Amino acid sequence: MEQPMEQPAETPLEERIQAVLDGYRPTLYIDGGDVELLQVDDEGVAHVKMLGACIDCPISLLTMKLGIQRLLKENFSEIRGVHAVTDIDISALYKRENG
Repeated sequence: MEQPMEQPAETPLEERIQAVLDGYRPTLYIDGGDVELLQVDDEGVAHVKMLGACIDCPISLLTMKLGIQRLLKENFSEIRGVHAVTDIDISALYKRENG
């Protein structure tokens, strides 16, 4: 039975997070989305950017909280939360939908 690949603790946190996100990406790719790790701040918050179809997807909040945040908190004790960053103005979405 194969053991999961563990990365040495001396590997920088961002690289270890990227490896975990790489394993999750196929789930996002199915619906045309992706995620990019921007940074982990001093308080343990991972700042990620939602990309592709995830930007204005109505369930991207669920993807963030139940998928990415859960995944990172389960794998990294250093992570206290996840903050999603987008290039889109949320109010623009409402204006587009309402005419």
